[in-house]
Amino acid sequence: MNRLLLIGAMILFISGCSGFKDIDKRYFVVGIGVDRTENEQKPYRVTLKLGIPSAKIQPGATNKFELVSEDAASIQEAVRLIKSKVDKELDFGHAKIILFGKTLVSQSIREPLDWFLRRRDIQLIGLVAVGDPSAREILNTSPKSERLPANSLILSLAEEGTESSYIVTESLSDFHRRLTEKGKDPYMPVIRPRNNSYVINQAAVLDKERMVGILTPDQTRVFNELIRKHVQFEFKTVTPKLRYNIAVQNYRIKYKLLHLHSSEPTIQITIKIKGEVEESTAPLFQEDWNKLEELSEEQMRERFVKVLTYLQSKKVDPVGFGLRYRAMGYISEEDWEAWQTLYPRAKFDVRVHIKIIDTGVIK
Repeated sequence: MNRLLLIGAMILFISGCSGFKDIDKRYFVVGIGVDRTENEQKPYRVTLKLGIPSAKIQPGATNKFELVSEDAASIQEAVRLIKSKVDKELDFGHAKIILFGKTLVSQSIREPLDWFLRRRDIQLIGLVAVGDPSAREILNTSPKSERLPANSLILSLAEEGTESSYIVTESLSDFHRRLTEKGKDPYMPVIRPRNNSYVINQAAVLDKERMVGILTPDQTRVFNELIRKHVQFEFKTVTPKLRYNIAVQNYRIKYKLLHLHSSEPTIQITIKIKGEVEESTAPLFQEDWNKLEELSEEQMRERFVKVLTYLQSKKVDPVGFGLRYRAMGYISEEDWEAWQTLYPRAKFDVRVHIKIIDTGVIK
């Protein structure tokens, strides 16, 4: 009797492990790219960046990878065809970089995004971005300082390494939420290759279907300041006599929706900044700091208004003013349609308060 029980337990154990693959029989996918082709029968080009394990980690020496691409009618079909090109099982558990080609994002993002949301082995904390000119070209780039395949992109986009006011970051879960939720439109960082490395200093803004515009680097900085409460940045003030840069140490932003039932609805944005002068073309210690603060406030206000007006002209709302409108009380479908007519003609009342706390270690 005991022998029969032992045999039965062994059969259950063996059957339960029948789908297991040893680590040396797996290909770890570290990056996924989707581009648009010119073939209507096979519109998607899926590229997988497969990491090749190394015994010792060395910058520029252990970031070896294999790039495999396939054109197909769907992402699922492309992945199945890629499996026929490799000798190991594909493991998507480490795929933290998801790139969409610029051409694809300009046409439609909803259909290719569906596969990533349904796969249980795709991380929702994965980082999404636009590859310009293509996702494949970005994945094929290998910086010399990179220790592991695709690790430099993770360090940049997840802010685990560099921190820059020019870099916006977006996760797969938040991107999907913005794509489906009323009142907050999606965005993604734009990555470009340059001299065997990357440049990430722009952002793409989208409506609920496709990309409608790409912000310039200066616009991207301001946009980053609008959507994030804790961001390190600096800004310059230029006058006929001097130019000085203020490094922000404390930053707060809040906004209100006012006069919604009048002929001129207003979005009031209040920004409070504390910082120190980090660079100047002339001594500032003996100058009137109140006057310097007023000059900086005016130029900072212009920066914000220009970016907000640009987003308004593209009929997108990545900041989330529409979400604030929905949070003000019960909003029916008629109320939401009314907001659709209010936002394009809303006036931006930006109020900036800057406090200079120091001029650096010298006068």
